[in-house]
Amino acid sequence: MRVKVKEVSNGIHPNEVVVSILTKDGEEKLVVHRRSISNGGLEVGYPIFEENGLYLIELPRESMRGLWRIWVQQVNVFESTVRQFA
Repeated sequence: MRVKVKEVSNGIHPNEVVVSILTKDGEEKLVVHRRSISNGGLEVGYPIFEENGLYLIELPRESMRGLWRIWVQQVNVFESTVRQFA
């Protein structure tokens, strides 16, 4: 699964980028490797819990506020496209 992200700024390392994820409580920012973003989304595990149109997802890295799990609207989560290598 992927969660929609918006690139906010560069990270400290040239390969890092700060991204913002829209949660039920506002924006949550985290630093990720630039290559982990694809088609405007960041890879996350399958949603842990679903309630009232919201998914509880686990982030691949700790957010700037120290969170590992966040609630996002279902419309901000989409299926990953599986890459096939020949």
